[in-house]
Amino acid sequence: MRVLVINRWSDDFADYGSYLDHQAHQVAYVTVAGHRPLLPAATAHAEVVADPSDVGEVTAAALRCHLALGGTDVVLALSEFDLLTAARVREQLGVPGADTEAVLRFRDKTVMKQAVAAAGLRVPQFRAIGSAEDAAAFAAAHGGGPVMLKPRTGAASSGCVLLRPGQDARHELAGRDLTGYEAEEFVEGPIWHVDGLLADGELRFGLASRYLNTCFDFGLGTPLGSVVQQGPAAETMLDFALRSLAALGLRTGAFHLEVIEHADGPVFLEVGARVGGGEIPFVCRDVYGVDLVGDWVRLELSEQPRTLPAGETSEGAHGGFLMLPEPVGQRLVERPSLVGVVPGLYAEELPEPGHVFTGHGGYDEILGRFRYRADSPAAVEAAIRATLDRYRCTLEPAVPAQV
Repeated sequence: MRVLVINRWSDDFADYGSYLDHQAHQVAYVTVAGHRPLLPAATAHAEVVADPSDVGEVTAAALRCHLALGGTDVVLALSEFDLLTAARVREQLGVPGADTEAVLRFRDKTVMKQAVAAAGLRVPQFRAIGSAEDAAAFAAAHGGGPVMLKPRTGAASSGCVLLRPGQDARHELAGRDLTGYEAEEFVEGPIWHVDGLLADGELRFGLASRYLNTCFDFGLGTPLGSVVQQGPAAETMLDFALRSLAALGLRTGAFHLEVIEHADGPVFLEVGARVGGGEIPFVCRDVYGVDLVGDWVRLELSEQPRTLPAGETSEGAHGGFLMLPEPVGQRLVERPSLVGVVPGLYAEELPEPGHVFTGHGGYDEILGRFRYRADSPAAVEAAIRATLDRYRCTLEPAVPAQV
């Protein structure tokens, strides 16, 4: 097949040579400069762009790749932020696959909730907004809050604002550009994430996990954990996720879907048509033996997945993770290693002493990333809490105080 890859990564996730046979397929790339060293020698063509978010630049580069390949059969984009661009490239080049309308159901939070609600599944009350006045009107219509404001096409809770009861929206949001935002009611309850792969509408692999804290709170400086669950509650979340995905029209591909466990039943939160971020792909690989990214690529190429299990996930396999946010403006002086100290902790990714936390680390360059394997969800959660108790770092201001 003639495959066009749109890529913005330069780390191990951009090692497409491990996912794609560059001898069996003709592969071209629209990519970033930092990715060049990872390009396989058999790459048919590559175009480097300065800004992968510049749709015009990427589309022009994609056309040059298309001409170099003599046509394109598949357009691949694995990052959340490239899915819409890839859809536009498919439309321009006449390549089969998800078009703009299909992708918007997974990128625009108002569109996705409209589709899920139309299938009879519960979603938070919501409304597209563009100003502080719109937000204030929505909050007033829902008893004064709490109300969550989100960029409609955002990810990882970036740019989200929580309006609490009694807060004056106009005052709290003064000076903030709310173009392209939505407001939604804040639904109480633990948040779950369901991750997996579909092939022709069939669930080939799926895990339901419960967060400890939330992605929103992580952005405010609170640790974020997650524990894979089994049993009736997990089955309920998996079933709800599958019904949501059917309503959204996803039949083949990866998904990361978040659900609120409300007292009255599951409530849809949001979904991405891609592999979940943070430690999710690593836990799936290490604990469950599933290469989410690689098998997603193979499914997109109509190839046989290499790692997907034939049946149900085996009992007794329980994974989880913990991420500690950046202490912004601090320099790391000293930190411990806890592998071999905390039972169930099998891997850690830690910054080196001297690292300065700038606030731009995302889910990668943070105070600590930890992965767990144990024989029960309770044991994984206990290991996470033990890590929080024992991981004591020495920090200092990155810029010395002026005397």
